[in-house]
Amino acid sequence: MPIGEEMDKRAEEVSTRKSGSFNGYERCLYCGSRLNYAFYFCTVCATPYRGVSEVIPPVAPRRLTEAELIKQKVPNVWVVFWTYVVVIFFIAMLSYALFEEDERQFYALILGSICILFTTIAFEVIFWQSLVVQLKEFRFFLNREVWLCFLLLPVLLVVNYGCQWFFIHVLGQGSLSEWWLYKADVGPVPKFVLVCLIPGITEEIAFRGLIQHWLHTVLRPWRAIVLASALFTALHLSVPSAPYIFLFGLLLGWAKWKSKSLYPSMLMHIVHNWVVLSLFPLLMQ
Repeated sequence: MPIGEEMDKRAEEVSTRKSGSFNGYERCLYCGSRLNYAFYFCTVCATPYRGVSEVIPPVAPRRLTEAELIKQKVPNVWVVFWTYVVVIFFIAMLSYALFEEDERQFYALILGSICILFTTIAFEVIFWQSLVVQLKEFRFFLNREVWLCFLLLPVLLVVNYGCQWFFIHVLGQGSLSEWWLYKADVGPVPKFVLVCLIPGITEEIAFRGLIQHWLHTVLRPWRAIVLASALFTALHLSVPSAPYIFLFGLLLGWAKWKSKSLYPSMLMHIVHNWVVLSLFPLLMQ
C-alpha cells in the first residue's frame, strides 16, 4: 500500500476510535504519544490522525475593515458621538424657539452647558469602568511627552490668534465667537465656568476618555487619535476653525495617549479656552 494511503487510513482509524483519553488528548496509533487537538498530526512522530481541514479552514477568514472593527467591537463610539450631535441640535432648536435674538447667545450657552454636562455625567456613570483607570493616573507630570505637549500649546495658541486675525482684519469675516461674551456684562467666574471649565472637562471625558480610549483597542494609536480628533472637530460645527480644532485635538489626544491619564488634556483644554476667551479679544482691539 502506498505511504500516502496508509497515512490517510491511520488518520481515519484514529478519528473513529474512542480510546484512552487524558485531559483532552488521545494516544497516537503509531508511537503511542499523546495527541494535541490543536494539530492534525502527532507532534512527536508527525503521523496525521485527522484531516487538515478540521484544524485549518480551507478559506482564510476575511480581514475586517476599520469601520467594521469599530462597529463590531466598540459600537459605543458612535453611540456617544451621535448622542452629543443630537443634544447640540436640540439646544440650537430650543434656543431659537425660546429666546430673542439679542439674548439668544448667552442663554443658549447656559442651556448648552447644562445639557452637555448632564449628558456627560450619564455617560460617565454608564461607562465608569472605561474611565476609572484614566482618572487614577496622577503621575502624568513625570512624562516628558506631556511636558512637550504643554510647551506646544503656546505655539498652537499663536497659530490660532494668527488665523483669527487673518479672518477678521483681512477677510472681514466678523469678530471672534467669544467677542460677545467678552463684552457682555457677565462676571469672570461665570465666564470661566461656562467656556473653560465645563467644556474642558466634558469634552475630554467624551472624546479622549471614551471615544479615543475605545478606538485604541481596535486601531493603531495614531489612527485612533486622528479619528477621535476628526470627530472632535466635526462636533464644533465650525468650518473656518476646523483645521485648527483638528490640530488642537491631535495635541490633546497625544497627551492623553502618552500620559494614560485624562488630567493633562483637561488642563490644557481649560487653559486654552481661558486664553482665547480672555486675551484674544483684548489683543484684537
